[in-house]
Amino acid sequence: MVGTRDVENLRDTGRIGAMTQAQDGRGRPEPVERFRPTSGRIVGYLSLAVIAGLVVFLAVNEQSLLGLRIGTGLLFVGVLIWITQLRPRATAYPDTLQLQNSLRDVTVPLASIDDVTVRRMLNVWVGERRYVCIGIGSSLRKMVKSKSRGPSMMLGWDKLESYTEEATPLRPDQTAMSYATFVETRIDGLVEDAKRRAASRGAATKEQPRETWAWPELAALVVTGAALVVSLLI
Repeated sequence: MVGTRDVENLRDTGRIGAMTQAQDGRGRPEPVERFRPTSGRIVGYLSLAVIAGLVVFLAVNEQSLLGLRIGTGLLFVGVLIWITQLRPRATAYPDTLQLQNSLRDVTVPLASIDDVTVRRMLNVWVGERRYVCIGIGSSLRKMVKSKSRGPSMMLGWDKLESYTEEATPLRPDQTAMSYATFVETRIDGLVEDAKRRAASRGAATKEQPRETWAWPELAALVVTGAALVVSLLI
């Protein structure tokens, strides 16, 4: 349940953050808010740790064609885990919202955003176009529970998500609401501030979102995939 005071506090925080517009040492704007991924983090990091240990073990103890094939396969799986479980996230800057996905990112000017919703993923609407961030969303467990009065039986990933959420300490301004509601409310406040500043500057036209490829991840995916194919053909 979100109280009026909580919403006003978030909006005030957004105004202060937007007014300061702190910059890092390279002259780039500092993030106003980093929205943490809502699922996959613990499983992703544990999986990468296991893969790293197996790769080291194979490099030391299994210096053969079989070891090479298994090792390149593990590296390929590690890249897949990174781009699907750990890379997706969202970051708000004074004037833009960056939605970081597996292989393609979008930078959305805050003043151009018309609506924000969080369901199974974060949805940002600019006119008729929808931009998403797959790293932030409400768990299926919560969505089912909100639609039913009785307790729901969830197993597997959604149950693990609930343990992760319960183990993650909330900030003081998040204690009275779910994290999905916090994300919506926080972005809404930043959007209002950005539109107010744009109106004061007399900016009549909306800036368009910019989409970019995640070239390092694309390169890693291509290289490890090609290495795996070559090792299987040897």
